[in-house]
Amino acid sequence: MARITKIGLWLVPILFSVAAAVASEIREFDIKTIERLGAELTQVSQRPDRGVTTPVRKRAKQTAIAALRGKLFDIRYDYVVLDDPDGSGFLVYALGQGPKPDDTVVHGHFRVTVSADGSKAERVDALAHSFFIDTKESPVVGNYKKVAFSMNQPLGTKPVETLVYASNHMRMPIAVATPPHGQVWFIDNGKITEVAPKRRLGERR
Repeated sequence: MARITKIGLWLVPILFSVAAAVASEIREFDIKTIERLGAELTQVSQRPDRGVTTPVRKRAKQTAIAALRGKLFDIRYDYVVLDDPDGSGFLVYALGQGPKPDDTVVHGHFRVTVSADGSKAERVDALAHSFFIDTKESPVVGNYKKVAFSMNQPLGTKPVETLVYASNHMRMPIAVATPPHGQVWFIDNGKITEVAPKRRLGERR
C-alpha cells in the first residue's frame, strides 16, 4: 500500500492541473453504488449471456443498441445488462473492446438507462469524451514499469463505474481527477478512495 501512496502523492499535482474542465451532466451514483456496479460489470461481462437472461432484458439490450446508433466510437462493443440501482428498470452498458483479449478500453464506454419493460431508452450517458485502449505491450523503461494508470475525467464529480471495471480488467490501480475542483481518487481492488480533498483552483491551503 505504501508503494501506491507514493505514486498518489506524485500524481496529485499533475492530475489536479488538468481537472478544471466543467463537468458535463451525466447520471451519477454514490460511491458504494459505483463500486457495486463496477463489480457487477466485471462479473457479468465475463458471462456468455452478458446479463441478457430474459425476453425483457433482451428487449432492453435492443432498445439500447438503437439509442446508441451513430454515437459509438469506431471500436467493437459488447453489451451488458444490469438492474438499475433504483429498481425501476435496467442499465445497459456498451463496453468497448480492444483488438486483443488483454487490451483494456479505459475510455469509450456508454450507459443507457432503459425502462422496466425494456422498450424505452430514458437517457444515454457517454462515460467519456474519447476512447483510449491500454495494452499489455507498454515498455519497461530502465528499472521502472507501469504499476498504476492516471487520467482525468472531465465529466461528473466522481469516477464512473466503468473505471472500476477497467481497473479490475487491467489488475492495476487507476488514479483519476474529476471536476469541479480537482478531486483526486484512487480505484484499487474494486474500491474507490478520495486522496485529494475538494478545493477550488487557486485556493491556498
